Amino acid sequence: MREGVQPWIENQVSLPLRARNVEVVHVDMRAPPGVDVQADLADPVDVRRLRALRPRALLCCNLLEHVIEPDRLARHCLDLVAAGGLLFVTVPLSYPYHRDPIDTMYRPNPAEFAELFGGARLLDSMILGAGMSYRDAVLERPWLLLRHLWRLPVPFLSFEKWKRSVARLYWLVAEYRITCAVFEKL
Repeated sequence: MREGVQPWIENQVSLPLRARNVEVVHVDMRAPPGVDVQADLADPVDVRRLRALRPRALLCCNLLEHVIEPDRLARHCLDLVAAGGLLFVTVPLSYPYHRDPIDTMYRPNPAEFAELFGGARLLDSMILGAGMSYRDAVLERPWLLLRHLWRLPVPFLSFEKWKRSVARLYWLVAEYRITCAVFEKL
């Protein structure tokens, strides 16, 4: 994923860190290629196991919208680092529904982020434009528009899917935006 679909993760985050001899450990609840440790950050047993790695910093990128209890996950992330440890957290602010396997549509702004990570000091936060939108996917695969055009006149087949399809058309013109924050554990 971070080399093929989103190569900027490897090129702009992992490679520069490794070049500075910073050990990077990739954690995911699934075990696709490139995952170093399979663990569920919502599971207290896995959090204790990860804490044994003694991370000094944690990147929690676009994960909080995929969990039912983002406050619990935030507490677990804070539990992973010692006092003075850093947490770099991102979550979509303006982005369409996307399952992986769920999307709770949690889209906090920086102030809401600060409240969520109450056991840490907010060092910096911002909202970044991603420089891309659904239009980019449609330009690569124009047939995607046919799916929306087909669904438009038939909301009765599945009203929920129809609403998501129609809402996706908004993203043809709206840029994706991301809430980013850096916290220091107290």
